[in-house]
Amino acid sequence: MKCKRLFAALLVCLLAGCHNGSKKPEKIQVLVPQGAPALSVLSLYNSAYGDVTSVAGSDVLSVELAKNDGEYDVIIAPINLGAKMIEADSSAYRLTAVITWGNLYIVATDTYQNGDPFAAFGENAVPGKILNSYGMHENVTYYNSVQDVQAQLLSGKVQAGLLAEPAVSATIAKAKEQGISLSIIKDLQEAEDGESKGYPQAAVFVKQGSETRSAAALAEMERFLREETQDQEQLISRMDAIGIEELGIPSASLALASWERQNLRYVKATEVTQEVSDFLSLFDITFDEEMLSK
Repeated sequence: MKCKRLFAALLVCLLAGCHNGSKKPEKIQVLVPQGAPALSVLSLYNSAYGDVTSVAGSDVLSVELAKNDGEYDVIIAPINLGAKMIEADSSAYRLTAVITWGNLYIVATDTYQNGDPFAAFGENAVPGKILNSYGMHENVTYYNSVQDVQAQLLSGKVQAGLLAEPAVSATIAKAKEQGISLSIIKDLQEAEDGESKGYPQAAVFVKQGSETRSAAALAEMERFLREETQDQEQLISRMDAIGIEELGIPSASLALASWERQNLRYVKATEVTQEVSDFLSLFDITFDEEMLSK
């Protein structure tokens, strides 16, 4: 009789567990570029949702996006990179959400005048396209990376340059230590009327067939960016636990100080198809709803 009661109680507990959302999420594999995109998935690191791998640059992202059956369920990458591969029918991944909305800024000394030598990076990528869309600078020299632009500014070889947060804050701080006064003179996420709108920069791509298993992790990404980013102590704690080398940031304090300028927001791609289409047109990519994850 006791066995029957025990069995009945166990059955009730099991059924309750099935209906109260206590089921553990299925762990997935996530690939993310270092910098701002890595900060968008802070709550996934060392979690029940999956394993996160961060990489510098876009070479590894391109290789993994091109695999028919890669190990990663979710890849965060520049939206133009993933969309171009989908357009060419060379990727098994599809666009699910936009995660960063631009983190590009022009920094300069107070003596800089338009037309003076100007350092930039990403000539044929997002930074170069956005800079050219403003038509602000004539005497531009492109370098290989943000770090190269930073070096030009700190050496005094140029008085202005294009940088991305959190490198913007790091460069301004280092310049101050050297007696150089740098400040942000232009937010490239602002429209001409001054309204901060941004543009779809880094995006979430989900491997076809992994949509269901990835749903819990994506919901957690969205929740984290919506609910948790105002808790500064929690953000610092998460960054310290993961490590600045893994995240690819100069320091946790600088990442926190520049958080708002990194424009991290999880927005489903289906809600911003016009913005996506307009942005991809800068790269001669024709948006098609077949690019979207089902």
